[in-house]
Amino acid sequence: MKPKLLLLFLLVCSSLLFSQEYIFGKVATELGDKLPDAVIINMRTDEKIVSDRDGNFMIAAKNGDEIRVLKNTYERFVQKVSSENFLKPLNVTLSKAPYLIEEIELAFQATGNLKKDVKSLDPPKRVVALNSSLNSYMMTPLTEVAPKLSTPSAFAPRDLRSGQMTLIGINTESIVSTVSKLFGKNREQLTTANYAETQEFYRRIKNTVDLTFYTSQGWDEEEIDRFLIYADQTYSLAKKYRNNFNIIAISWDMKLAYKEYIKTRKVRS
Repeated sequence: MKPKLLLLFLLVCSSLLFSQEYIFGKVATELGDKLPDAVIINMRTDEKIVSDRDGNFMIAAKNGDEIRVLKNTYERFVQKVSSENFLKPLNVTLSKAPYLIEEIELAFQATGNLKKDVKSLDPPKRVVALNSSLNSYMMTPLTEVAPKLSTPSAFAPRDLRSGQMTLIGINTESIVSTVSKLFGKNREQLTTANYAETQEFYRRIKNTVDLTFYTSQGWDEEEIDRFLIYADQTYSLAKKYRNNFNIIAISWDMKLAYKEYIKTRKVRS
């Protein structure tokens, strides 16, 4: 008889054990963000579990049990278990709990007397003292030499008066005659260049002067030769620079000639 009772007891326990059901679900915010570490409680069995990092949970329950979901700073969620909860996941959405702002007491109370009320609106004595000390500090003269804004000598404008001397008390006629004799001896008299000198001067320009500005205009070598002839005829380049090849002066005269040359090209076209 005893073995039969023991077998019956085991069958009942096993049926009770295997009849245990579980609810699966997920906890999230109103915006759909996952809520980890939310506490899920079965109020009948007092079983407590915590949702994982994705908000998922699983808890044992029966039909009619009360399930509560708690999370700090969120409203509590309560759900009565029904048969539908065993068929599909229980999606729990927690809303942010409202919080109270500390009450602010207004110390100032108007009396109706304008003179008294205006005085109460004055800044505190500490603020007045601080502003006074700051004003006195700002009015104190500097103890250190303030830096001065100056232009480096390398970038300073050219002093046109440098190297000059006063002519008071000096015979200006003798100075003028001396300077004219000095420059008259050393100044080279310009002569017209012949054909060979002119061609050599053109070749030297094309080999020495930077002509990228003209080539960027789409000019070929023939157009550049035409322009050199025009510039030479207009500004006497070969006459002035064939013996004293000054690249800066030549480039400047060529730019002046370019402005006039472009006008002639437009007229012709």
